[in-house]
Amino acid sequence: MVTKPRSGQTPSKATLAKLSGATYKAGDLSSRHTVAPDGGAIADYPKGWRFLPPATKEQHEILKKNPRVVYAMERLHNLGGVGGDASGTALQHKQTIERAHYDLVIAPQIKAQKEAIARKEEEERQAIATLKMRVQELTKKPVSEPTAPAVTSSFPIIPIIIIAVIVGFFLLRRRK
Repeated sequence: MVTKPRSGQTPSKATLAKLSGATYKAGDLSSRHTVAPDGGAIADYPKGWRFLPPATKEQHEILKKNPRVVYAMERLHNLGGVGGDASGTALQHKQTIERAHYDLVIAPQIKAQKEAIARKEEEERQAIATLKMRVQELTKKPVSEPTAPAVTSSFPIIPIIIIAVIVGFFLLRRRK
């Protein structure tokens, strides 16, 4: 608790004794944060940066490029971050920042995860189909290739027999 003298009165000796013995760091009483999330000076960071949701530096950069988020951060900064203003504008601005964070940061991550899962499932399905085909190939009985009939001779036997019979009759007739 900070002890301040009332306006128009001089501080008491007890108050002066308390203040003289107290040690304060720069920024303890005037500001809640002394360093911006990116490690730089607060003055270099946009107004209202403390209203950004916890995220990485790259995600904050994505959010700060959105004009609606920048406007909401500035308005919240100007309102002083009050939570219970009568008009509800602070709540609306905080919801704007949360929606933008979801739309620009969270939703793409979810989409990328779903695509990665779908790609992995497709690869697994392809691998299973390939393995099933390979198993079928290995368990399939080999089909014997048709072979040509063996060629015994180029001349048929029947004409040879007929010619032999004719020659035989001709020789028998000559003997008589």
